[in-house]
Amino acid sequence: MFCDIAEINIKAGDGGSGRMSLLHEKFREYGGPDGGDGGDGGDIVFQVDPSWNTLYFYKTHREISAENGEIGKANRKHGRQGEDTIVRVPIGTMVFDHQTGKLLADLSYENQSACIAKGGEGGFGNAHFTSSIRQKPMFAELGTQGQSLNLRLELKLIADVGLVGLPNIGKSTLLSVISAAKPKIADYPFTTLIPNLGVVEKYSNKGFVIADIPGLIEGASVGKGLGDEFLRHIERTRLIVHLVDALSEDIEADFVLINKELSIYSKDLLKKPQILAISRTDLLNEAEAKVLTEQAQRIIDKNKRIIKFGKKPLLFSAVAHLGIEALAYEIEKGLDAIPKQKVEKMIKVFTIADVRQNIFEVKKKKSSYLVTGEKIEKFAQKTNFENEQAVYRLYDIMKKMGITKKIEKLGAQYGDKISLNDHELDFKG
Repeated sequence: MFCDIAEINIKAGDGGSGRMSLLHEKFREYGGPDGGDGGDGGDIVFQVDPSWNTLYFYKTHREISAENGEIGKANRKHGRQGEDTIVRVPIGTMVFDHQTGKLLADLSYENQSACIAKGGEGGFGNAHFTSSIRQKPMFAELGTQGQSLNLRLELKLIADVGLVGLPNIGKSTLLSVISAAKPKIADYPFTTLIPNLGVVEKYSNKGFVIADIPGLIEGASVGKGLGDEFLRHIERTRLIVHLVDALSEDIEADFVLINKELSIYSKDLLKKPQILAISRTDLLNEAEAKVLTEQAQRIIDKNKRIIKFGKKPLLFSAVAHLGIEALAYEIEKGLDAIPKQKVEKMIKVFTIADVRQNIFEVKKKKSSYLVTGEKIEKFAQKTNFENEQAVYRLYDIMKKMGITKKIEKLGAQYGDKISLNDHELDFKG
């Protein structure tokens, strides 16, 4: 089943805690600390799978997580790293942070991948903290939490050409004739309920991909008919083939109506070059065809800013296979003149390394002091606040980073409260 929008929650794996352990061996009463480091949590990685063409899987699989890292082991053995989770998506999938609306990745070519959520870091075991002055550390670090995000996935089909027009004017029939696609075809409006893709090879030297977009009606931009929910699929196209019906009472009014709906959806759509094509011309006699050709030429002459290719009216009949070659030729000529859009390999957001980790901020709130900052918050995450030695290490880190001095300058007295990562510490100066 076709689906082009989905919302999911992802959770990268948590890092494993370091081990607090002392060596126990026969005849070695004071073997010393030997706790190993915890393993890092697994990442959530999105990867393009060319065999996928819908996001429907994520309508029923909304919660996705990666494996946690294992806790460190004795004998200085590291905990196993958590397995990454690969999230497979179709070409053309855009990944947004649902809360901020920020684009995290645009997956637009085969085998492209993007790490969207980083796993937590494993904590150091107590063996890591041995030194000449700390020969028997009785603490270890906790692992940090993996990133957790609420995402909106949006699929935009990757096609060279988009077919637009009113319902029931032969877009699907044209697609079925010009390519090997088999869309649903019937003699009533809105038979096309989802976008269809077809590869044109028979009528083309180089080949191109064409997308049939469900028919628009007046008011589509405010939800009438099928609304404009599928217009996102022509945002990536290089060329628009605008179909009008040979049996219409006013082809110019139809042309204006569709372009109005395109403009309301996005003004950028009207910047895309168009080809005007008149469908179902096998139903006209010679005199009617002549009048229609003159009307179409007037539309082309009045809209040269939009209709950049096919300067002469293109009349065709998909049913009778008339004018198909000429239409395909104009489409290919137009595509040759339009450079392919540059595809961004990856837009990467939400990585810990992107933050200036040494920056911290201290805010005074009555008799307490709120400390924030990427680096110090991460150390706080790794601190076991029930272990006195671990807490004293955190005090030492705050002193080395200059946080203690900053709090003192703000007027802190011995015993005032410091808030850090939902924990409270006493200021000791």
